[in-house]
Amino acid sequence: MKEQLTTSRRGFLKLTGIAGGGLMLGFNLTGCDTLPENPDFRDLEINAFILINGDGTVTIKAKNPDIGQGVKTSLPMILAEELDIPWKMVTVEQAELDSRLGSQFAGGSTGVKTNYENLRKAGAAVRDVIVRAAADQWGVQPLDCKTEDGFVTHGSKRLHYGHLAEAAAQLELNEDPPLKDPKTFNIIGKSRPDVDLKKIVTGEALYGIDQEIDGMVYATVLKPQVFGSKLANIEDSEAKAVPGVIDIFEISQGDNPGNGLGGVAIVAENQWAAFKAKGLVKAEWNSPKGFISSNERLRRALDRGASSKGTVLKDEGNVGNAFRNSDEVIEAKYHVPFISHSQMEPMNFIADVQKDKVLLIGPTQTPGSAAASASNITGVPREQVQMKFTRIGGGFGRRLLNDYANEAVLISQKVERPVKLVWTREADFLADYYRPAGAYHFKAALTGKNLEAMEVNICTTSRYLYRQSTPAHGTEAFPDQQPAGMIPNFKVTYSPLKSNIPVGALRTPGVNATTYAYQGFMDELAEKVGMDPIEFQLGLIGTEDKDMPYEDHGGPTYNTVRLRNVIELVREKANWGGGKSQGFAAQMIFGSYVACIVDASLVDGKVKVDKVNVAVDCGRVINPIGANAQVQGGITDAISAALYESLELRDGAPIGQNFDRYEKLRITDSPEVDVHFVASEESPQGLGEPSYPILFPALTNAVYQVTGQRIRELPLKKHNLV
Repeated sequence: MKEQLTTSRRGFLKLTGIAGGGLMLGFNLTGCDTLPENPDFRDLEINAFILINGDGTVTIKAKNPDIGQGVKTSLPMILAEELDIPWKMVTVEQAELDSRLGSQFAGGSTGVKTNYENLRKAGAAVRDVIVRAAADQWGVQPLDCKTEDGFVTHGSKRLHYGHLAEAAAQLELNEDPPLKDPKTFNIIGKSRPDVDLKKIVTGEALYGIDQEIDGMVYATVLKPQVFGSKLANIEDSEAKAVPGVIDIFEISQGDNPGNGLGGVAIVAENQWAAFKAKGLVKAEWNSPKGFISSNERLRRALDRGASSKGTVLKDEGNVGNAFRNSDEVIEAKYHVPFISHSQMEPMNFIADVQKDKVLLIGPTQTPGSAAASASNITGVPREQVQMKFTRIGGGFGRRLLNDYANEAVLISQKVERPVKLVWTREADFLADYYRPAGAYHFKAALTGKNLEAMEVNICTTSRYLYRQSTPAHGTEAFPDQQPAGMIPNFKVTYSPLKSNIPVGALRTPGVNATTYAYQGFMDELAEKVGMDPIEFQLGLIGTEDKDMPYEDHGGPTYNTVRLRNVIELVREKANWGGGKSQGFAAQMIFGSYVACIVDASLVDGKVKVDKVNVAVDCGRVINPIGANAQVQGGITDAISAALYESLELRDGAPIGQNFDRYEKLRITDSPEVDVHFVASEESPQGLGEPSYPILFPALTNAVYQVTGQRIRELPLKKHNLV
């Protein structure tokens, strides 16, 4: 989740697509009466991102996959801004995997954050050479020229960029081009609807599951009920008798489960034949030793781990001495369950493996990794693997892994035909890489109203351990998470629990659990010392302007003033303490500062979320309407998880394998969500994920105000509160 593209000369050259030579400029502007006679302009790329079309409009390629976070709109907005091209003249197309575009990755809320400066430079470099070409033609200084709406002007003289293409192509690109003054921005900071909005609402948008290519056959995969099981025997005669069935065979991706869980592939001439045959396959599986059979056994194992002597991740001051000398020691245990990504679009992928080339088409958050895996599986050189990625019907981290893409490649290689693989919904649940389950044991020392010490012992089913990576605590425990550095004595330990249940990244990996636990416990401490929860945390943050160390996602530091500002903003906007039952939480998450207040009530003994207010400082906002949607979406997603979502196990198999048993939030139960952005000129930070974790503690803290019951284990459904 930490893949980044640094703002550097090399990164800039990659982004502009000019590392190997000159600038490609070409225009076709027929109908423009200021063009020279008999123009010979062509439709060509300006660089890897930009194409000027024959009618004067501009096509900009969107470099990263769009999983609903809006980068197909926001990243082209940055380019168009620096090019000084009117947005109404822009058409956006999804790029293929292209090394000239740099990192093409969707995850960790990094899309805008890691591309902002380089995309500005990419756009500004083109505008700069066009301005210099115009200045040379007019015999004036470039600084005396201006750009506006795709034209260069000098006094009364005016030339469209197209007139300057050939001359501009002869000029050397400026590696550090002059950028626009943000005060002159007319695209960045202005709300623009998603470029695919009309297609989405009218059903015209094509997702991975909608794609087709000539000559393709269809496939699906049968998965074992108990996670980690291996195929022992298969009886497929009845399944093979289904009209249209081509072949049935086992697929396996080696010993590392992060590459894929394997299963039985069913290939047919049409999708429904594959699905029907899947239901007729009789497979016997050997379950792994020591598999987790129930939620109760899981919980006990996690508590044992959190009670053991784990790896010390941080140890400041002397917590033992503080506990011995304090007035009171408070303890609490928090738990989070496995939860599914449960995205709307099931896993699907198209692969066409040929002798000397491979074509891949599908929804993935990591197209580069998908192409590299295909090359490794087939032996086809990486440069001969073409990867077309599509709009994604929900990812939330699930499509960071390309296990399903690998399966499509293996099947196509076996049957020697292009294959469209589509999982059933049940397979989605059986072969998901769930949000890790965890236990969080807290111990705090209080003297008067002062928090003198805190110790946090964490045990989770580590996703890094599961995929045989290190360190095991990566994305599970965050040693610098507040109140680290705000109290004199602070200790964090971590113990991983090895599990047969597949685990992976889910929206703000790790932080979605630790934020719930930490901020829930902080609310308990505020009550214990008789303080308002907001005042208690503001007291810990202090009034000094400090950069606190944070060696993880969102680091290397976070600022106390920015954190305080969002807290004070949400307190004002939510009318905190106005006689309503409210819960509060705040934290820096993935580089952004978020504070949340939930209004809740009790209706017929059930908790109702009435309203949510969120204050956010994510730096400069590129597309306000898209940013607002991201925050609201994160809140709604988190409410669903907080109220209902948990992987329930019986004899090692999940009970709910479809949406009739794995309950989700309904539209009719969705509350009003008001988002308040802090106006900022700081660099943009992550936004697709930060609102998700902060809702959990704000909601459970509100539930305590409504019911008097501390929710230390999610979801609320477990406590009969929904």
